[in-house]
Amino acid sequence: QVDRIRVIVTKLLQFARPDEFAGYVETVDANAAVADCLVLVRHELKKGDIEVVQDLRATGPVRLNRNELQQVLINLAVNAVHAMAVGGRLTFVTEDWDGKGVRIGVRDTGAGIPPEHLARVFDPFFTTKKTQGTGLGLSIVKKIMEDHGGRLGLEDRPRDPRVGGEGAGARAVLTLPWRPAQDRP
Repeated sequence: QVDRIRVIVTKLLQFARPDEFAGYVETVDANAAVADCLVLVRHELKKGDIEVVQDLRATGPVRLNRNELQQVLINLAVNAVHAMAVGGRLTFVTEDWDGKGVRIGVRDTGAGIPPEHLARVFDPFFTTKKTQGTGLGLSIVKKIMEDHGGRLGLEDRPRDPRVGGEGAGARAVLTLPWRPAQDRP
């Protein structure tokens, strides 16, 4: 329980004072970041009997903090695993985004996001998990993306036949510019 309290307090501080937790910016290969994330969530994937599909086509690097991108991807992967009953498919897609940067999609085959929750998922402390979670994960993830000039969007039951058929699960889409906003002239 002490570790759980420590994690909650750390997330609160990170949300309230993000400048104190910001790391340095570096060139990051989005495909390698996905691969690293999968190594770190391997236990969750095995426990949930989750199949992983990787469609990694991004060719250019992005500039941001590698650890923060890893935190974003891990949070999205764990949320996706928790959204699926035992068994399912977790798909990562990376691609170049209109010559502006990289887009990373994280898709699950779970039940999706109820419409009444979709508008609130980024609100601090909003959670539907009864026994775990603080409700800070997605709000912190969104803040990290915005701090690096990127965006995070969520779609319920996206229609993409390449990934899990039509209308299955939910998809998070990260959009990262080639360079963070603060580095632009």
